[in-house]
Amino acid sequence: MSKVLYISASPRTMSVSNQGARIFLEALGDNIEVEHIDLFKRNLPEVTEEITSAKVHFMMGSTMSMEEQRQWNQVLQLVEELKQADHYLIAVPMWNFSLPYKLKHYIDLVNHPNLTFARDENGPRGIIGGTATVIYSRGGDYSPKNEQPDPLDFQSTYLRAWLTSIGVSPINEFLLQQTMFGPDAIKNAIDAEANRLRELASNI
Repeated sequence: MSKVLYISASPRTMSVSNQGARIFLEALGDNIEVEHIDLFKRNLPEVTEEITSAKVHFMMGSTMSMEEQRQWNQVLQLVEELKQADHYLIAVPMWNFSLPYKLKHYIDLVNHPNLTFARDENGPRGIIGGTATVIYSRGGDYSPKNEQPDPLDFQSTYLRAWLTSIGVSPINEFLLQQTMFGPDAIKNAIDAEANRLRELASNI
C-alpha cells in the first residue's frame, strides 16, 4: 500500500490551496493510505538552544544531555513521519511572496544532515526520496517569465529547492493564481487545474 503525506500550510480549512488538495485526495485510489499534517493545528516543537546543540552532537557522534536527547527525539519523530511516505501532497499559499511561517518552521525542524540529506565525495544527496505534488495558491500571477522564475516568487523556488535537496523527484507543481480577484477567479483557477490533479492522483 502506498502512503501519501498531505501537508497543509494554511490556517483556513477551505483555503484555495486546500481546495485544490481536496480534488487530488478525492481522486486517489482505494489502496492509498493518507496521513495529514495540518501545520496550523500540529503542535510543532520550537527550535531551541537544546535542539541546535543536539544537532551538533548528532553530526559529531558525541553524547547529548538528557534534555537535548528529549528534544532531539521530537525531531526524529517528525523525520520518521516524513520518511514513511511514498508521495508528498503539499498545499501552500503564498504569503508575502514566500511560504507561511509554519511551513518554514516545519522544514527547519526536519532538515538535517544524515537525516534528510547527506554529503560524500560526490557532494550533497537527498536521502528521503519519494515523489511530490505541490499546490501553490497566489493572489496575483507569479508565473515564470521568459522560462525563468518570477523575480517575486520565493514560494515555489524555495520549496522546490528543499524537496530536490532531500531527494524528492519528480515534483509536480500546480499554480492556482489571481485568487485575490474574487470567487469567479478562484473557481477559474481551480477548474483550470482540476483535471490534471485528478489524472495525477489516479496514477499514484
